[in-house]
Amino acid sequence: MVKPLQTLRNLPRLKDISFVLARHGLVDLAARLGAGFRTRILGRVSNSRLSYASRLRIAFQELGPIYIKLGQLMASRPDIFPEYIVQEMERLRDDVEPVPFDQVRPVIENSLGGSIHDFFRQFGEEPIASASIAQVYKAVTLDGDVVAIKVRKPGIEKVIERDIGVLDQFAEALSRQPESGGFDPVALVRELKNALDGELNFRLEKNSIDRIRTYFEGDDEIAIPKTFSKLCGREILVMEWFEGVPVGKLTKEDPRRQRVVRSCARSLFKMMFRHGHFHGDPHPSNILWLEDGRIGWIDFGLTGLLTSDLRWRLSRMLAALVEKDYEELARQVIHVGHCHGEANTFALTQSIAQHLDPYLGLQLAEIDLPAMLKSIIEIATDHRIEIAPGFVRMTRALVLLEGLVEKLDPEFDTASELEPLLKELLEEKAAPSERVKRAADQTLENLEAMGEVPALLTEALRRATRGRLRVESEITGLDRLSKRIENASRRLVEGGVASALIVSSALFAVSDLPWYAGGSALLAGFILFRILFGYISPWQS
Repeated sequence: MVKPLQTLRNLPRLKDISFVLARHGLVDLAARLGAGFRTRILGRVSNSRLSYASRLRIAFQELGPIYIKLGQLMASRPDIFPEYIVQEMERLRDDVEPVPFDQVRPVIENSLGGSIHDFFRQFGEEPIASASIAQVYKAVTLDGDVVAIKVRKPGIEKVIERDIGVLDQFAEALSRQPESGGFDPVALVRELKNALDGELNFRLEKNSIDRIRTYFEGDDEIAIPKTFSKLCGREILVMEWFEGVPVGKLTKEDPRRQRVVRSCARSLFKMMFRHGHFHGDPHPSNILWLEDGRIGWIDFGLTGLLTSDLRWRLSRMLAALVEKDYEELARQVIHVGHCHGEANTFALTQSIAQHLDPYLGLQLAEIDLPAMLKSIIEIATDHRIEIAPGFVRMTRALVLLEGLVEKLDPEFDTASELEPLLKELLEEKAAPSERVKRAADQTLENLEAMGEVPALLTEALRRATRGRLRVESEITGLDRLSKRIENASRRLVEGGVASALIVSSALFAVSDLPWYAGGSALLAGFILFRILFGYISPWQS
């Protein structure tokens, strides 16, 4: 809820934003911000020869860092925004005027705890890149390492706080509009805020770099920059300098192009499908062809996460495609998203049958994964299902890679490169040990949920006896009924645990695990079962 005092503080900025929007012919948005008569007149005389999406992009560019980030977030959510908006927002580039070095120096020295020259032999004061939140410098450490230093711009936190407050106010107003449908603008602003919180704390980016670097240890084709922990902090990130050419500058005539495309695809697929943590913005400017012939990944401010559950759902989708199972595919789509309202599984299945029929029955090597995933997101959007951000970010990253492939090597067989990793994913998720783990996790979740049932029912019945005298006069023995419900619930939980033990026994029987591993686990489970339900059950009177 936006507070009145916050609204008053936001008024000057609201006025600025309204005028910018109106000047670009976006009167409808300006009006929702409370624009007055003059602003609306200004909107009528603005240049409207450009498309609505183009005018929105130009307005965002003019409004500054937070709105550029908002546009980039919109570009990453094709499950929410129409394609013409997504395509236009993808053109937003985060290149802005740098802050003078005399304003940046205090940020660096406060983070280091001393003078720049106490830590660096050389330090170039001209930034080599400047974006909305940070700018990058080149330096040499006292040990002689050439490094890139990413520094957070001074005062950017206050700018973000101010504009997020305005966006909160706008999102609340927009959410009350009937035409907002299943779209949740408040959730979108929350997602933007979470993303910005992550980008403002460079320790998080350092952790991502260090983690992804371990995936490619000993790899002679892929390079991830080394970070310098003693020099890093919340506001500065010091990492290995990569000397190379952005792969976006290569052409189809370049003899290196085939190797570049194969290495880019292989490394991104490995991050996604083997490890589940990947570079979230594989734009050609973030991938370098290094002097030693390796591919170097830079700028890990945006990463994507495919949880084990999401990878399991993806493997089930692929299996359903191969097996021509419409219903299973529909179930998995529901599992990877959030339904605004009640999901109509039948209608979703029919849409899948209609739109994904060309993919059904294909072998893994024949599936165009980016196109298939885009279709799934579009179908889900039509059915008011908001797909998980990690799944959407994966799709966007694959689409960006596809653009690089089309530019440099259209003959590259992406599906064949993907096939081994997708097969590995399917086999991993179908392994008996993995099934045992999922069964155990599901059992614990069910037990936790069932454990709450007796208390909830008891509380409901007690409230009924205290608050509804008419009911009390007509229904007797509520306490006895409550006890019976508690006992029934207890038996239900016991049955669930027993069933889980039986299922686990069956799974261990068909698994490759040694007998003593399975036997020990089952024995421990049986003992725990007896302790919980035989001796110290909290439901026993």
